[in-house]
Amino acid sequence: RLEHALAIVERDVRAGGITGPLALTVQSWDPTGSAWVEFRGVCHGNGLRPGAGHDPQASLVQVADAAQETIMEVTWTVWPVCDVHDLGLHAELDHGTAVWRCTGNGTHTVAPIGELGQRGVHQR
Repeated sequence: RLEHALAIVERDVRAGGITGPLALTVQSWDPTGSAWVEFRGVCHGNGLRPGAGHDPQASLVQVADAAQETIMEVTWTVWPVCDVHDLGLHAELDHGTAVWRCTGNGTHTVAPIGELGQRGVHQR
């Protein structure tokens, strides 16, 4: 499930014009056996604990959050960004669906995770 979630998140990464290898890895230095989102050869933030893939939508949020954290650390840019408010989006569950949300002018859902760049949703 985590690999499937990463493939969905990768659609948003590519829609944002971000290039470079994106993968899930297990690091020998991590005694917990967590999976890590690796971007351009770098892991950052918190790993995904064993069992994180139990619920598909919750695992999608966890993978999106981990990918976002690593990508922003590597690129030193905020990703993804709400076109309306120019604020970074956050991966959250909204009524059981994994979405990207913006906190500008009240909280609003920008798109389901995996659908940035579709249906008129843009990124900068």
